[in-house]
Amino acid sequence: MQKKYILIFSIIIVLLFSACGKKGNPMPKGLPLAGGISDLAGEVKDGVLFLSLTIPQKNLDGSEVKDLAGFRVFKSCGTCMGTFEPFKTISFEEEKGYTIYRGRLYIYDDDLMNGYEYGYKVYPYTKKGTRGDPSNIFTIKWERPPEPPKNVSVVPNDGRVELRWSKEEGYFYNVYRYDGNTYPLFTANPARLSTDFFMDSGLTNNKKYTYEVRKVKEIGGIFREGEGTKIEATPVDKTSPRQPEMVKAVKKGNLVSITWKENTEKDFAGYNIYIVIGSKKEKINRERFKENSYLDKKVPDERYVSYYVTALDEAGNESEPSQESIIILKE
Repeated sequence: MQKKYILIFSIIIVLLFSACGKKGNPMPKGLPLAGGISDLAGEVKDGVLFLSLTIPQKNLDGSEVKDLAGFRVFKSCGTCMGTFEPFKTISFEEEKGYTIYRGRLYIYDDDLMNGYEYGYKVYPYTKKGTRGDPSNIFTIKWERPPEPPKNVSVVPNDGRVELRWSKEEGYFYNVYRYDGNTYPLFTANPARLSTDFFMDSGLTNNKKYTYEVRKVKEIGGIFREGEGTKIEATPVDKTSPRQPEMVKAVKKGNLVSITWKENTEKDFAGYNIYIVIGSKKEKINRERFKENSYLDKKVPDERYVSYYVTALDEAGNESEPSQESIIILKE
């Protein structure tokens, strides 16, 4: 009888131990598991925490990932460090709540309290519901990010704009350029700025751009970026055309023929022709003149006059005067 009780007790112990550690449904066997996420990282941008990771391309068995459905993000917070709770489920089918750029997935968390410590980890899952291994854990103690910068201004120019702001000691700055309504994840400046200005070039004239300038401060070894100040700017063409060359005035009876070398700029719009009498100059064409020769039919009763030509572009910029061509009207 005693041996019988010992056997029953042993069976119970085995069953109890074999049941320990089971949480939820058992993993299906024989299915490839996505994993290998070891670069889960975070950065404070625009006053919120952005998390990012490289999307796995290989399963744990080395095979190619073909049925990745998304990620489940877990978060621990405050005094409950070590206890991770579901935070977000990223489903590729829904196509919302995340951004993918150059193979990295980005999500954000704006529900954070000053002075609290937070941790995150991510599990990939497949279309069949198979969950892969967890990522590395990213932790951060939340500190209030900097306030928006002050006195942000912009000066538009030809194909570029210059942004300025009031610089404060102990802060860096980042500049973002919006592409339509798309939220900018990355800065227009190649590195954090320690100056009070930034020049953005290679822009299209007469196109409106929206910029946002944000202050950055290093807190606890992490650069933290606060909310920004937005401003709009429209670059304008301020570059004048090349001045006309080889201007020559020739008397032909009671008329004067003026010729010059043709301008070839893409935004060329026409010419202005001027006559100079003594110290007085006067434009003799009423509207922009498109040809590279002009016939002056109203020759003044003067002994000497001279002519010069300027070029105009579509933005209304006028070139420097050409060299004057002097002509004798009376011997």
